[in-house]
Amino acid sequence: MTTIIQANVEKFWQDGYLTAPSVLSGDQLIQMRAEADRLLQLFSTHPEHYPGRIQWEKNYLPADKRTGMERTIRKLEPISDLSPIFAELAFAESIVKPVSAIFGEPVEVFEDKLNLKLPGGSPYPWHQDWNCCWRAHTDQLITCFIYLDDADAQNGCLQVIPGSHQGRPRYPFKPGDSFEVDPACIDPQKIVSVPLKAGEMIFFDAYLLHYSDLNYSQTPRRAIIYTYNPARLGKINEDRFHLISE
Repeated sequence: MTTIIQANVEKFWQDGYLTAPSVLSGDQLIQMRAEADRLLQLFSTHPEHYPGRIQWEKNYLPADKRTGMERTIRKLEPISDLSPIFAELAFAESIVKPVSAIFGEPVEVFEDKLNLKLPGGSPYPWHQDWNCCWRAHTDQLITCFIYLDDADAQNGCLQVIPGSHQGRPRYPFKPGDSFEVDPACIDPQKIVSVPLKAGEMIFFDAYLLHYSDLNYSQTPRRAIIYTYNPARLGKINEDRFHLISE
């Protein structure tokens, strides 16, 4: 078992990502899909109660695709303080153990979110999480995507460029943008699509170039996403839960 874990750790640092089998039972997946639906309903019904936590599709889709998506939610962040189910999952040994093995030390939750990508949901252009979103914090971060639905090319599974994290590069942004990487930096021949079944996971480095396309299907591509940092750094993003009044 130690040899297998070590091989996986080496592969992670070589490629910048690692896939893993599901750690959720069929009943757990059903429960978590229901919880995702509950949160979506909660935020949709009273968005004014949750300032700063909601991303709306209307802000990310091209103008010709916004019709009918004006009140569709793209992402909810954070959620663990409102969901005991997702809060507990963040610390599940079956998820935390692989991250700890990669870092070589215990970990703490840095961030959590629910990425919905409902039918017609918008793409996430090529980007690096640390460079576009987290530069005020450490770059010692590993993210875990846990899919709640089957993810494939039709509904927008992750695509990555293996090895693009090596050396901790900061790829330039697209002119006039502060999220999307300059398309000139993306080599189409190096792109790897990572389709996964519901419950399966992908762990990836904060510098890895990654992307997901528009959801062309009639099925959602929901994922619960946790990011971790070494526990010795403490709860360095603790204020993420203080976005609404008590």
